[in-house]
Amino acid sequence: MTPAPSADVLRDRFRGTLLGLAAGEALGAPAEFLTAEQVVEKYGVITEMIGGGVYDVEPGEITDATEMMLCLAESLADNGRFEPEDIMARYGAWLESQPRHVSLTVRAALISYRSGTHWDVASRRAFEILGGPTAGNGSLIRCAPVGLLYSGDAPTRHEFSHRESTLTHFDRLAGWSCAAFNDLICAALAGDLAEEIPAIAHTFDLEDKRVSAVLRDTPAAEAEEIISSSFVLDTLQTALWTVLHAADFEHAVTMAANMGNDATAAGATTGALAGAVWGESGIPTRWLEQLTVRDETIELADRLATLAGVD
Repeated sequence: MTPAPSADVLRDRFRGTLLGLAAGEALGAPAEFLTAEQVVEKYGVITEMIGGGVYDVEPGEITDATEMMLCLAESLADNGRFEPEDIMARYGAWLESQPRHVSLTVRAALISYRSGTHWDVASRRAFEILGGPTAGNGSLIRCAPVGLLYSGDAPTRHEFSHRESTLTHFDRLAGWSCAAFNDLICAALAGDLAEEIPAIAHTFDLEDKRVSAVLRDTPAAEAEEIISSSFVLDTLQTALWTVLHAADFEHAVTMAANMGNDATAAGATTGALAGAVWGESGIPTRWLEQLTVRDETIELADRLATLAGVD
């Protein structure tokens, strides 16, 4: 195990986690819903914040992954703890703002909540309405602030990562994937990502063997096995694999974004994990300068670091 990082390094990594999520999503947005081959045909290799795509974003503009992450981070920072009713109210207000994209699962849960369903059962009601599985990646792409606030408390981090997911995703697989992802982030913050994967996988053997199997299999997986999709385990695997096989932050996020398909989710989750490894200082300055939510993201990351006892 590596020596514990200094407070300055940890703060850099806290910032890197949230900024990396936003930067990864913004980089991937133009490739959303395109195959990898179509990305090459249309753009070549995406290495810059070019904007455009199905959401017609401006260069450096974010969409739902970062918007919901910021709602969650603001709630945690303002309350100093996990307050699910407050989080759900903020998500509801976000939906009222008419964001450019909301996944079907998240929309159904928030509409259910807005119509009077108690926040604690809104995702169950959405599941009943949709009549299908809800193990999408919508909760995974926003969950990093929970991992940061509870970086020093694994049992609480597991509980609240899972519970935050259930606000919109009824399927427990989504929740355990969030808990695993936040464990990976915390291992990265400590500088022990690769070394801690077996132990993290073991943690989930009793919770969901599908999650632990993905964690164990990913380090040795071939590139052809990595899939960018909206299924939560695919996104979890994409983020971990790209970071483990990358030379630096830019390499990891560029690989994820150019996979296409659910490129915003792949970019966001890879960016969060890569940011926890390489910190804000590892994110290309040219990307950060274009990121539309840079200042507020930094402020929230700093507040979470303080609440987490980083000093």
